[in-house]
Amino acid sequence: RRPEARPDTLVERLLRLEGYTPVEYRGDSAEFRAEDRVLRLRGNPEVKRADQTLTARDSLIYRERADFVEAYGEPKATGEGGEIVGDVMYYEIGRKRATVRGARTKITEGATWFVEGNVTQEAGERVYATSSTFTSDDRPEPAYHFKADRIMVIKNRVLVGRPAYLYFRNVPVFVLPFIVQDLERGRRSGVLIPRFEINDIVRTRSGRSVRGTGREISNVGYYWALNPYMGLELTGRWRSGSWTAVRGNFAYSWRRRFLNGGVDFENYWDADGGTRFSIAGNNAWRASERTDLSLRLDYASSSEFERNKSLDPNRQTQDISSSFSFNRRFDFGELSSGAELRQSIADGSETFSPTLNLNLNPFPLFAGVVFAPGSLRLSHNRRSPSDEILERQQGTRTTQVGTSPSLQLGQFTIAPSFSYQRNETDPLAALDSLAVPGTSAEVRRARAGRRGENASISLPLAYQINLIGGSHLSPSLSFSQEYIRRDTLFAPGEAAVIPDSLVDTYGAWVAASPRVTFGATLQTELFGFFGGFGNYSAIRHHLRPRLAYNYSPRVRQTDLQRRTFGLQGGREQNALTLGLDQTFEAKLRVPEPVEGPPAAVVAGDSIGRDSVGGDTTRNLGNRAQPQQARKITLLSLNTTSVVYNFARDDAGVRGFISPNLTNTIRSDLFGGVNLSIAHDLFEDAPGDRPGTVRRGAFRPFLTDVSTSLTLGQTSALFRWLGFARREEPDRATERGDTPAGAGRTPEAPPGGATATGNNQQAGAGPWSLSMRYSLQRERAVRLDSVPVRSSGGNQEVAGVLTFQPTRNWAVSWQTAYSVTDRRFHTHVLNFKRDLYRWQANFDFIRTPTGNTSFAFSVHLIDLPDLKADYNERNLGTDRPETNNNE
Repeated sequence: RRPEARPDTLVERLLRLEGYTPVEYRGDSAEFRAEDRVLRLRGNPEVKRADQTLTARDSLIYRERADFVEAYGEPKATGEGGEIVGDVMYYEIGRKRATVRGARTKITEGATWFVEGNVTQEAGERVYATSSTFTSDDRPEPAYHFKADRIMVIKNRVLVGRPAYLYFRNVPVFVLPFIVQDLERGRRSGVLIPRFEINDIVRTRSGRSVRGTGREISNVGYYWALNPYMGLELTGRWRSGSWTAVRGNFAYSWRRRFLNGGVDFENYWDADGGTRFSIAGNNAWRASERTDLSLRLDYASSSEFERNKSLDPNRQTQDISSSFSFNRRFDFGELSSGAELRQSIADGSETFSPTLNLNLNPFPLFAGVVFAPGSLRLSHNRRSPSDEILERQQGTRTTQVGTSPSLQLGQFTIAPSFSYQRNETDPLAALDSLAVPGTSAEVRRARAGRRGENASISLPLAYQINLIGGSHLSPSLSFSQEYIRRDTLFAPGEAAVIPDSLVDTYGAWVAASPRVTFGATLQTELFGFFGGFGNYSAIRHHLRPRLAYNYSPRVRQTDLQRRTFGLQGGREQNALTLGLDQTFEAKLRVPEPVEGPPAAVVAGDSIGRDSVGGDTTRNLGNRAQPQQARKITLLSLNTTSVVYNFARDDAGVRGFISPNLTNTIRSDLFGGVNLSIAHDLFEDAPGDRPGTVRRGAFRPFLTDVSTSLTLGQTSALFRWLGFARREEPDRATERGDTPAGAGRTPEAPPGGATATGNNQQAGAGPWSLSMRYSLQRERAVRLDSVPVRSSGGNQEVAGVLTFQPTRNWAVSWQTAYSVTDRRFHTHVLNFKRDLYRWQANFDFIRTPTGNTSFAFSVHLIDLPDLKADYNERNLGTDRPETNNNE
């Protein structure tokens, strides 16, 4: 029928018949031969059956008995399998099978592939091609393509071509016996794709023995999808001359049970015969609405091996920990328990810390009276030195128990507390020197293990008097007493080492004299308001001074108490504590509304909430006024409290007794500035007894400086210098709005990240520089009259720079420079080049322990397994020397 013809009643009834599939024909002319049931359509013919459509410019022949169609003149078929165009097409309608000579089509499976050649397509499920080319470059003249004698694509499963020739323009680059891309999604069982590395092609370490040749094979294994909730992976790794490893991974996610997590296990067999293993995992289970359990695993049997095989600069210097936590909420409170095993990669020491906490909810006894049972806290801490440093460090164990209930009567509070602590120091493992004649008593006492217990009881009474605004005065009265018991462990072949003057203070509890403390605390807030300037409409200065006074009269001490608690235990306490925090805040100016009709009726404006509940005025320009002007922090200065003692010490001196002072400065400008400065205020002086020290003269000594700064092309500093554009997002940054991505790399681009973690996409864009400086040092102790110079400490400057110099290049550089050692000890450098559908990466890594890695790779983004790479590593596990800091 002709395109403009409308179906009559008979046709409409025929189309509604059940059990039949209607076929529609269109064309300028039609010829039908009844004897062989052949229909010929000419002049832009078209055949449509269900969702399958076939068109051509010349002619179309439909053979009804064979259910077969021939199309000539740029035929095109569309349907479930997409669209396919060619020179001549043969289409089996019943089987939905199209065979096209000179075909041009595209296949979208993960990536979009453009295929040309002789193509056969079956119901959109399978595609076969012979003497064809395919590429993912969608430009009119693709920069690369593959030629393959045969190609097969099974929908959502696999793409296979053999043999495959890679061309850049018309130049053949290399030939592959076959090319495969996995198109399946989700978890499934299967063999993993191995990875190969050939390293150390150029030998630069001449003159000494170097183990290994730098070859490595990894990811050799199998993944088993156990069920819809669990999966198991087992792989092997081998590094020439260094180690052989087996890795297992078990992962699960059961949403209906609120259970998810996984465990990684890796075991190494060293070339010298040693065995090392590591385990890592993160697991969580919400057993009920009130019960949560979590388990985090991260453990290495050898910290030295872990340090030597790692190329992550942070992992080589950090602690790794395994922890378990249990939390249960009741109507009357909450019970939580857990344990943590922390391991230092730097020195191999381990710390085990179990805890138990029971928090009870407060409840009213009667009107105006509330009783809070508080919490019961129980913790244990055990530190074990590594085998390598066992002779130089002692293990320690600490157990703590505490509780602090309270009773509130209006503004009056009674809060008794109790705490108990037990400390144990193990004797050194190598105690042979203790039995050697001539060993001094000081050495024996230092190397022998010790036990110590102390308990304290306090009963503070406080009353709060509310003053003007946020000011309040809190007078208090407190009763307290302390108990101590000390002991010395026995060393092999020797009795307990106890100084003769302290024999009667060991082995039994000694109670200090009860103390009474009178105190008062005054806290207030002061505000100063000033006029604005520039983009700021107003400035506010916020002061938060704190003043606390405590007085405890002198108490009498027995000789035993004096030897146990020292003279300080009975000395008068009369101190004033001062604290001050201040902040300068600025309010941004609000754009003036324009004259005209209400914003809600202006034509063309977007009104109403979007699908995620956005602001109704988000697209109304400067007519949309925020509820409140935004505020930023121009400068925040926090100072730790200082204490002034009115009571005289042993030398008859009164004054400030705070041992140190720390100032912290922060600002929202320049992308966020943080500065912390700490000082040790007093120099130590020789004590009354040889080898002891006491507080000396007031001589401030800088002990710690740390600062961080983030800059970018939108930072306020460059705005003020006029080096950047003045667009609205830039002006927001100038007013103090830190860019969300400042100091961080963007999300991963297609094709994944490189070994350095440089996830930014290539292409011209903003740059970012994050810098950090730290200084740490200690004041040297002055013993007797011997002057000791202080050390220079440790200084380090670290930074991360990311920028995109051109449209196709991206650079990331992370480094750390030790000012003390005058050398760079960390480098993570990455160059990324965007080659449209290809990507090139250059990576260089150097860790603090000397491990280095150089890698270069080029891979096809749409087919990541197709790559050419070179990787050279120099790990501590490859070096026979034990010194890994060279």
